[in-house]
Amino acid sequence: MTRAALYARYSSDRQNENSVADQLELGRRHATARGWEVVAEFSDAAISGGAMANRPGLVGLLAAADARAFDVVLVEDTDRLARNREHDAHVYNRLADAGVSIATFTTDKVTVIESALKGLMNELYVVQLGEKTKRGMRANAEAGKATGSRLYGYITAAGGAQEIVEAEAAVIRRIFADYATGDSSRDIAAALNREGVPGPRGGAWNASSIHGSRQRGNGVLHTELYVGQKTWNRMEVRKDRSTGKRRPVMRPESEWKRTPVPHLQIVTDAAWAAVVARRRQTNAPAAPKRRQSIFVGLMKCGMCGANYTTYTGGKLVCAGHRERGTCDNHRTPMRAQVETRVLEGLREKILSPEAVAAYVRTYHKAAQARKATLASRKAPLEKRLAELARGVERYLDAIERGTSSPAIEQRMMEMERERQEIQAALAQEIAQAQELPYELHPKAAEVYAQMVAELQATLAEFAGGETRAQRALIDEVRGLIDKIVLTPLTQDRRGPIEITLHGTLAKFMRQEGRDFWSWSAGNRV
Repeated sequence: MTRAALYARYSSDRQNENSVADQLELGRRHATARGWEVVAEFSDAAISGGAMANRPGLVGLLAAADARAFDVVLVEDTDRLARNREHDAHVYNRLADAGVSIATFTTDKVTVIESALKGLMNELYVVQLGEKTKRGMRANAEAGKATGSRLYGYITAAGGAQEIVEAEAAVIRRIFADYATGDSSRDIAAALNREGVPGPRGGAWNASSIHGSRQRGNGVLHTELYVGQKTWNRMEVRKDRSTGKRRPVMRPESEWKRTPVPHLQIVTDAAWAAVVARRRQTNAPAAPKRRQSIFVGLMKCGMCGANYTTYTGGKLVCAGHRERGTCDNHRTPMRAQVETRVLEGLREKILSPEAVAAYVRTYHKAAQARKATLASRKAPLEKRLAELARGVERYLDAIERGTSSPAIEQRMMEMERERQEIQAALAQEIAQAQELPYELHPKAAEVYAQMVAELQATLAEFAGGETRAQRALIDEVRGLIDKIVLTPLTQDRRGPIEITLHGTLAKFMRQEGRDFWSWSAGNRV
């Protein structure tokens, strides 16, 4: 019997979340009608088909195909698998190499020509959709209507018309007045948070949500709509085909477009001018660029979970304390000292041969436990499968004898659905239990330990920025770490801070890239 795998996807979190369930249910019916046995189901919810790496369902489908877990992939249409020629060809070739064909609800086998033509049509559809969206946004912008998500201070009605929300407008006017009279963005954010004033997204205020960016025109103090002028065409958003991440690209100011919208003005021209004048006074000549921490984005406050960011004098500070005033962690450890401790911990504790051997032993023990669990579950599942098969056979006999009824047919369909679900779950568990044990790449831990040592030795050379080779070295070392948690053990400014590393060993294990395992280690500065 042909073994089939189902795949379903819908693109946006604004679409019907039942779409995946509906696609899978229709897939089961089509498979049953063709005499195929559904052995696995994969899905991606609220994820665009314009990329592959960010779709765990598709990644799992391809991995299972490589393992010869099924013979055919059944989808509603090929655009569920890919939305452009590049990815369509990759998926088709990957499945073909594994001896797996593609079927849709309208054809039992998609040919290479059909795949290529469909990939081209899907890509043209996406391009045309993007052009239509841009035209619609341009028309809205020229009419002074909304062109994106909700902006603090306004509410958007059907059709894009905007109206002022007076309660939020009062906060905006206060921010302009406080900043013009000398308060910093951090002072204003802390005051609003102390008073419990909800931020633009309903949570706490950040200093960055107040001062924002002039180039991007965001943040309260840089939003020109507040002074009755809609500025648009500042940037375009491009999607990375590999990761699916959206990346903003700024246009030169000469391409910006401005539309007067006096009915949406919240602050006076004088208040706007006062803020602009103060920004000019406080924008001193740019200081020499500080070296960014090699662990930027990975360091977290152990008290509130916010990021640690670079502060003056080579120090680090909790963003929750400095930017929002919502965290009591006022400790500012030296960045260089934290980096040194982290690198020492990596090299001496995490990457030591003894530690790595212990991690691998623990994993193998867990793998054996998983196999034992499968053995205990397999017998009752197989027994239930046999019961369901016999029950379906009896109902089929009744239908053939002409003694069937709607209730019998409904019960038979329920039993068949349960049988397929158990088969799919059992096949997935068996596949997981039969995976090859993870093993160390030869001398991989030693290689990474040498990389860490090299990074330690060359940190002083990074003051003026990193070369491409140095950046690659940093990225390799960062790849071993999920996060670094810095927790003050006392409120004393000179008291100890505990540093806890969280990471993965997948970097130097076979079947690389699968985060099956986590480790942590503590250190203090």
